Amino acid sequence: MKTRAFAAASTREALAAVRAELGADALVLASRDHPAGVELVACRADALETEAEPPASGRILDELARLTGLVRNQLAGFAWGEARRRDPRRVETLQQLYAAGFGGALARGFAARLPRGLAADAAQRWLRSALIRNLALAAPDALAAGRIALVGATGAGKTTTLAKLAARAVAVHGPGAVALVAADRYRVAATEQLAAYAELLGVECRVVSDRTGPDRAGSMQAGLAAALAGLRQPLVLIDSAGFNPLDPRAEALADFDTLGVRRVIVLSAAQQGPALELALTRLGAGATAAILSKFDEAPQPGAAL
Repeated sequence: MKTRAFAAASTREALAAVRAELGADALVLASRDHPAGVELVACRADALETEAEPPASGRILDELARLTGLVRNQLAGFAWGEARRRDPRRVETLQQLYAAGFGGALARGFAARLPRGLAADAAQRWLRSALIRNLALAAPDALAAGRIALVGATGAGKTTTLAKLAARAVAVHGPGAVALVAADRYRVAATEQLAAYAELLGVECRVVSDRTGPDRAGSMQAGLAAALAGLRQPLVLIDSAGFNPLDPRAEALADFDTLGVRRVIVLSAAQQGPALELALTRLGAGATAAILSKFDEAPQPGAAL
């Protein structure tokens, strides 16, 4: 096996020299200190393949694959250490965003835009300000009026969130300004739970009747229209059924749009990122806003944000 040694002032420069001389697939076999900085011992990738003996080629190639993985991990560690040495504040910011659950693209984007030379507390203030600027928050009274249906996955906290919105509106405008509509015909005792909330708040509550027929979607729309008829309260909150995002019945949520009802999706911040994305994509299409629930249960709030 023919190996070569490359000395440079830094690992990055040595790696660049390795790639320039031996190609992008070159393997680094060893790293050690050097008077000039660092020295890497490397060889061409095909040098290992040509020396593999046919009788044991499978075993040798497996071992080489294992060694290649170890070397790659070591090089990644070198690169990470080099980045930390050159710009420790950006690396710290990247680690914080990853630890909070933010996605890779967003974390790398913020870290790359972090101004250089900031102290730790200044970097934290910059990051907080940047996150706030990029997260569009609705005004406090955005859900204070209109016909609004809360939609989302099963267990997201729609009914509890609806009760909180209703209680806030009653405290400001009185019980005559709010009405509740129970449109969840699937969850056991969903109607009874909403009726109990309505009784406690002293507001009107209507129930969407279960009119079965050949056109199930049409009957749902007709029942909802009948429940909404005659309601004159400034704020009408509709408690919808929760669905698995892949459930075909979730398509019926589009019925709200034809009746002039705004859809607001409720997302549980306690869920992992992929589950939130699936709910947002399949159940949140057409929604005008999102409410994050269960934030106190979120291990990594960055995923939801």
